[in-house]
Parts: sequence; structure tokens; C-alpha cells
Amino acid sequence: MNLEQQLLAQFATDHPAEVASALAAMSQREAALVLGDLAPAVAAGLLHYLPYLSAALALEQLSTEDTAAILTAVRPDIAASILRATPSERQAAVIACFPSRLQTVISSLLIYAEDTAGALMDPEVLTAFEQEPVCQVLERIQRNPEHALYYLYVVADDQRLVGVVNMRELMGARPDASLASVCTRNVASIAASATWQTVVGHSAWGSVHALPVVDRAGQFVGVLRYEIVRALERRQAGDTLADSSLQTVSALGELFGLGLRGVFHWPTAGTAGGSSERES
Repeated sequence: MNLEQQLLAQFATDHPAEVASALAAMSQREAALVLGDLAPAVAAGLLHYLPYLSAALALEQLSTEDTAAILTAVRPDIAASILRATPSERQAAVIACFPSRLQTVISSLLIYAEDTAGALMDPEVLTAFEQEPVCQVLERIQRNPEHALYYLYVVADDQRLVGVVNMRELMGARPDASLASVCTRNVASIAASATWQTVVGHSAWGSVHALPVVDRAGQFVGVLRYEIVRALERRQAGDTLADSSLQTVSALGELFGLGLRGVFHWPTAGTAGGSSERES
């Protein structure tokens, strides 16, 4: 990686919104050249700020494998939104490159319309049946801590949401007690079909850190985290991509002593046009 590439990578890491704003103003091929030359994790950071269609069109210029590597590093709801804007054949090819767990997660999000609660939720959250003893549930949480939230959602045999218990209450309960005896009933929830405006305006956010998502039958399908709501609030306030492209061009030009187009036109053989081979 030459000095210009290193500097851009650092700038993209430190100022992703500004770089994303500049990418959105470029042609698809130019944006692809930049994304393809960045490490997948750094490129993924830019996708949080790019319009989904712009991101999809740029990623279509990269190989399927490179696109999958970048989307694997991005938040699942964002990856799903970008894939919705991707032609179906290409979409299927990219998903096939994902690890099996992520394939399941993305597929569960793609069944819901864009920007609904179902499309924005985290479907990988631990639940427990109401008849399970506390000790058994705690053992399962210890084995899968990455899927545990501040709350544990309690479901009936048919996956219908019936209650919630926070982790402090769960750890303080008698080991042989059933979840049905320690959980709180009448849980605030939101329909998977709810729009993002409805998500932001839900009255429960004043008292909870996460909100369960249910389908038409009342079955638990995932959780909306508060960080997602904060991102939606920023969109509602018009903060997304608030920095102008002209300010970004000026900053990058000053940083590199070049025009923006010059910065992004280093040799990038193999990063676009569908090839997965790169020059070292």
C-alpha cells in the first residue's frame, strides 16, 4: 500500500461520514475503486453513511467475493438494505459467499420491507421458554454471551412473546424457579411491519434499551436496539451526510496536495470490473 492509500485509509477511518459524502458524488466506478482499495472493515465503515442505492451500485463494480467481504464487516441490517437494492442474481451470489450464520441472519431480514422494524432488527437474540428453570437459562447464556442482551425475552412453545426479565433479576432468582414465575408480563413490543418513523416515535424508548419485534401472530422475531433508533433519529433530524461534498473535496485536497480525482486515481488493477485478483 503506497502513502496515498495509507493516508486515505486513515482519513476514511477517522472521518467516514465525510469520505462517504464524497463517494456519493462520484461515479459508480470511481466509488468502487476507492472501496476496493480499502480494507473490508474500513470500507464497511463508509457504508454506514452512504445511501443504500449508491453503495449497491458501487459494490456491483467489485467482484462478488470482495463485495461479500465488505458486507460481512458491516452491520447486518445495513448489509440487507444494500442487498435489497442489488439485482436478484447478484444478491444471491453475494449471500452465497457469506458464512452460514450470516446467510441465515441476512435472509431473515430480507423478507421484510426496507426501513421497517423487521428489516432493522437484530434477529440473533437469545430467548427462553417460559417453563424453563432459571439455572438452565443461565447456563445457556454463559455458552452464548454474544447473543445476550440486557433483557431476556420469554416465549411460549409457539414462539409467541409472553414476557421479559432483565439480567439482574434473572441472576438473583432462585435457580429452580421457572421463567414464568420471574418474568414481567404485558411487554411493550413493536410490529415487524412498523415503519421507521413509528419505531422512532414508540413511547417505550423512554424506559427500555431494546424493544422486541413481533410478527402478525405475536411471535418473537428479533429485537430493535437503541443504537438503531439513534441512527434513525439522526436521519429524521436530517443529519445524515450533513457535511457537504465541497468541504470534503477541500479537506482531502489539502491533505494530499492533489485534487480529489487525483487522490482516487492510483493504480488499482483488479479491484473493479468483477475480478477478484489484486496487485500487491
